This record gives sequence, structure tokens and C-alpha cells, in this order.
Amino acid sequence: MEYRLLGRSGCVVSSLCLGTMTFGREADEAGSVAQLDAFMEAGGTFIDTADVYAGTQSEAIIGRWLSSAPSDVRDQVVIATKGRFPTGEGPNDLGLSRRHLSMALDASLRRLELDTIDLYQVHAWDPLTPLEETLRFLDDAVSSGKIRYVGLSNFTGWQLQRAVDLAEFHGWSVPVTLQPHYNLLGREL
Repeated sequence: MEYRLLGRSGCVVSSLCLGTMTFGREADEAGSVAQLDAFMEAGGTFIDTADVYAGTQSEAIIGRWLSSAPSDVRDQVVIATKGRFPTGEGPNDLGLSRRHLSMALDASLRRLELDTIDLYQVHAWDPLTPLEETLRFLDDAVSSGKIRYVGLSNFTGWQLQRAVDLAEFHGWSVPVTLQPHYNLLGREL
């Protein structure tokens, strides 16, 4: 396995990241754990999930796996998760507001059975919430020790630049990663 820096941070991760969107849906818990174990045995260290994958089950499976893993495994794993999409029926159960992200982050920490999430990414742009509110929340979460690094997911180029410029201007935690929606079928950036 090759390793590299996680974006603009000093954190080293495996060059391959295990995506866990199917954990708890297409892959049952036993199959998910087998994938996690095989990934770690191959030298993988970087695991990506989100609070909405399989209705929160992906995070819960990873949390149970982490809590039962030997300490040397737990110490090597870098966990990335995301928040933004609906986690309930209420009007504040989605988006990038301080209110929603605070609840979403705390719930992710509980499900993952962690005190700190290595990389917390906002899952997509929110046209309703001021970007300053989102970035200030993320900076506060870094300062409080709930997350180590800030990342963005599914942001366009101009949205990424706006977020970086605002964070730098205010002296807040600058996003270190971008997880774009870019693949064989989706080529728009």
C-alpha cells in the first residue's frame, strides 16, 4: 500500500480509501466487517462514511468494528464522515446550519464510538445557510476537539474557493480536502 498526505494536512493516509456507502444495506454487518478487516490487512488506513449511509447503519457498523479492534488497529485508522443531508423529518434536520451540524456531528461521534473524528466533511453545498455560519461551526468543532480536520464534499470549484477564502480571511480552520462528485459518468466540476 502506498501512503500520502491527507490533502493540505500533515496526516498520512493510505492512497486508497475504503468507501462504506453500502455497509448496512447491500453489505450486511458480517460482510462489512470482513471488508474492513481485509482493507486493514492490505495496509489501508483511510475509511470514508457519512451519517446518511444506510440510514446511519454504516457509521454504526464501523463504530462497533472500531470498538472491538485491537488498539494498534484503532490507532492507525483515519475516519472521515460527512453531514448535511436529512437525518429526520423536521425542518432543521438537514443542511449546513450550526443547529443541524451540531446535532449531526454529535450523533456521528456516538455511532462511531469516537471522541474525535479525523476528517469531518460537509456533504454538499447548502444554498440556504450562510457559508460563514457553516465554517464558523466547523472551526469551533476543531477547537473543541470534536474533529481534527475540515473537508468539503460535492462542492464545485467556485464553492471550494469561496470556502477557502472565507476561512483564511477569518482565521478559521481551512478545508484540507475536497471529495468531488467526479467519476466515469459525472464529469462536471
